Amino acid sequence: MRAADITVPVPPLVGRLPLPCRTDVSALRRRIHSRVALEVPADAVSAGEFKEVFLTGATGFVGRFVLRELLVQNESLVVHCLVRAGSDGQGLERVRETLESAEIWEDRFALRLRVKAGDITEENLGLPKEDYQDLCQRMDAVYHLAADVGLVRSYNEIRKANVLSLGHVLDLCLRVRFKHLFHFSTMAVFPEYFCDFAREYRRCRIEDQMQPDLNEMTKIFPLGITGYSWSKLVAEQAVLFARSAGVPVAVFRLPQMGLSSTGYTQSDILPTRLFAAATQLEKMPKGFSMQRNPEPVDTVSEICVAISLNPGRTFVIYHCCDPRPPYEDIELADFGFFWQSVSYESFRRSCQAIGKRSPLQGQWVLIDHFAPYWFDEGVPEQELPISDLAIRKDCPRPVSWPALLIKHARSYDWVRRHRDEWPFPVPQGRLDFDGFMSLAKRYAERMSVSFENTYPEWMRASLKQLVEALRAPEAGLRQSRIMHVTYGLSRALRVNAALARELKEYPEIERQEIEQPVFIVGINRTGTTFLHRLLARDSGFWALRRYELTEPVLSTGEYDTVAGTDNDPRRSYAEELLNATDFVDTLEGMHRIDLNEPEEDFMLLWLAFTTWVFTVAHHVPEYGRWLAETGSRNAYEHHRRVVQHFTWQRRQRDAGSKKTWLFKMPFHLKELEALLHAYPDAVFIQTHRDPVEFMGSWNSIMDRIRTLTTEPRPPHETGKEQLAMMSRMLNGAMGIRAARADIDRRWVDVRYVDLVNDPMSVVTDIYARFGWTLASPSVEAMQDWLKSQEEERRKEPSHEYTLEDYGITAEAVNDAFKPYSKFAAERGIV
Repeated sequence: MRAADITVPVPPLVGRLPLPCRTDVSALRRRIHSRVALEVPADAVSAGEFKEVFLTGATGFVGRFVLRELLVQNESLVVHCLVRAGSDGQGLERVRETLESAEIWEDRFALRLRVKAGDITEENLGLPKEDYQDLCQRMDAVYHLAADVGLVRSYNEIRKANVLSLGHVLDLCLRVRFKHLFHFSTMAVFPEYFCDFAREYRRCRIEDQMQPDLNEMTKIFPLGITGYSWSKLVAEQAVLFARSAGVPVAVFRLPQMGLSSTGYTQSDILPTRLFAAATQLEKMPKGFSMQRNPEPVDTVSEICVAISLNPGRTFVIYHCCDPRPPYEDIELADFGFFWQSVSYESFRRSCQAIGKRSPLQGQWVLIDHFAPYWFDEGVPEQELPISDLAIRKDCPRPVSWPALLIKHARSYDWVRRHRDEWPFPVPQGRLDFDGFMSLAKRYAERMSVSFENTYPEWMRASLKQLVEALRAPEAGLRQSRIMHVTYGLSRALRVNAALARELKEYPEIERQEIEQPVFIVGINRTGTTFLHRLLARDSGFWALRRYELTEPVLSTGEYDTVAGTDNDPRRSYAEELLNATDFVDTLEGMHRIDLNEPEEDFMLLWLAFTTWVFTVAHHVPEYGRWLAETGSRNAYEHHRRVVQHFTWQRRQRDAGSKKTWLFKMPFHLKELEALLHAYPDAVFIQTHRDPVEFMGSWNSIMDRIRTLTTEPRPPHETGKEQLAMMSRMLNGAMGIRAARADIDRRWVDVRYVDLVNDPMSVVTDIYARFGWTLASPSVEAMQDWLKSQEEERRKEPSHEYTLEDYGITAEAVNDAFKPYSKFAAERGIV
């Protein structure tokens, strides 16, 4: 590829550079001109024919990930690295250690690594003449990342590493034959980016191939304080001039980065230091935001390398940013960081009072200068105003950015795992009811709804009971998981506010009728999920998918066009939540999580903070005692109100439709009276299985679920606890059935063994019992699904368990479930 092959033009820099910068640009241009005058290099090879490439900065934060991508994306490529070291062998060891620290080293890399001990600031890169000449002959491309990234440096202090050394790189690109030059620059050449698009930059936008405004740079970036931005701009101008001389170039302007999508986190950058200072003081300056979206270094590196290897690339400058807004607003309190918000001046004084112990020591010149922008309390833009057309067009791979929540969660976990090496205090979230109430008030204010109506007294009381139970020592909540638990509760507060706002905008929601909903209520591990997903193939049912339960309100309100489609943003958000935890892996082989499949409606009771599911996920016996005394009537009324939202949403796409809601949750058996009060005409399907069989399976899955948040407990205690709970639930529910002939007449019983052996016969019997029509398309859809399930089950690991693992015997189980067994025997169920 020749420079002329690039089709998208780059506009010239407009304005006048400061004298030192102008002098250096002129010197670099003269150097290029002189080099080309000495010899006419041969044409560069195509990017698709790279065999050997040269990389500077391999031991830097970004360089290590670029190195990995080069070795992974082109498995025949040989990468030569220039490293400051006493010898080539020591240089290789430095590279290895650098990649190992980021947990990205693979032993196979060593076969295609060629490390040279040298210095980018010296002539011939500090290499022996014969080694340098060899590079000039063999290299196809140069990836230039070596730089001094210190933000609090004058231009004079930084120019040798960032500007003058570029001359040596250009020499290499212009000898023997042209070599592709991939220059890694920074988005920080734009004042609007560096200032977070705040204040006077709020309406600015950075377009493709755009050059920064020199007048704005002069105003915002003093040469004596922020020389970094100027040094990168000067280097860019030299690279662009080299392009006019025939060098095929690409300039990658990198965003703010400090972590990888796997969690690896860099400590010595300003955003990390700011967060560390807030952690240390439990204070944050007003305007401090988690919405700033630091792109992960591994994703950026993957994109840059993929573009560099694309022989058909058409752009020269690439803004490697994710412009998408986060799906939801996230603040520190969502993770249990209920820190005091103070003025910037107060925050600064508190940091300076502890002197060298502050992570921000030595940074105040820079922070003071940019504080009016970084801590601006104005409403932030929802979308980062930067065009990403160039990377999306020229990257041959799909450009996929990990979500904000995933990045923060994985970074937090990584820091905790490496706490011995982490130089700052590790943030500790906490469960705090008053903090949640403050957060709820902000949510209500933000969504313009009444706090009292959105969070009625009974709901606040439920949350208080739950928080107190989770804080109790007997709960055994793992410190490392408090942030995850807190986020789940704060998200429930936000969802309730979103529901209240939707109801305020569309009051007709509360007039939606819900007639004869069907509830599958078999006890856990008796085939309820299987039956639920099978029946949901009938288009006459409405069933709630996991992504809807995760996020009931579509913020755009596009229920008639977007909801339920592949473009529904709630799908990616629900996936983000799952990826931010170990939930899917934890339940592998026990319960398959699928965003598009129907899921238990416990999430609707979770919004009320009133559900027995909390006693499964956590060891909270005091909460269980409170719930048994108080009951769940308010929670089920709330459940019905949320279902009215879903009913209204469905009818936006299909006006006038009247379908039957199909729900499923074993713990409905625990609160049958409350359910019947909310849904007096409900219809029930109950699955049945020998208690000796389902108790072993249930103990196993319940124990696995608790490992997500709770310290391990003796298995025999878990077995005793769950035997008592499950037997009370099933025995009590059968007592209600026996006492109420009205509901027993609209109740169908299904044996687990029949469901497993001949599911379609069971379906036929259910439809006959209720007088439903089983249409041919529904039968075909069910049969197709059953076939797919057979294939999936063959891939799943087996779920192994025994009663004895949990200190209980078959005799004890049979004794505990005697009332249920008697009820089932009298009806010929088991």
